Amino acid sequence: MNGEGFYYLVTYQRIDIPGAPELKQVVRNWRSSELVIVNNDSMFKQYLIYVQAVNNEGFSISNALDVKRGYSGESSEPPSSVSKPKIIIIIDH
Repeated sequence: MNGEGFYYLVTYQRIDIPGAPELKQVVRNWRSSELVIVNNDSMFKQYLIYVQAVNNEGFSISNALDVKRGYSGESSEPPSSVSKPKIIIIIDH
């Protein structure tokens, strides 16, 4: 059983833009296996991604090995439509 107030904190940052801000998303449903973030960036841009478990007691213990590299993905819309690319982050729990 998860502790009270459990959630995942997903932090991601563009690698190809010097000084790009770290962006954060909260995933409150621990059963979720993915987080889809729609943005205005071009497709196939590289990100540093970090997922951390949090509850009312605080943050999980982590280290530098927990940071992963990933790429923004293609939109699921047909090519003829104008759509925003998505960043899909798979949460492996």
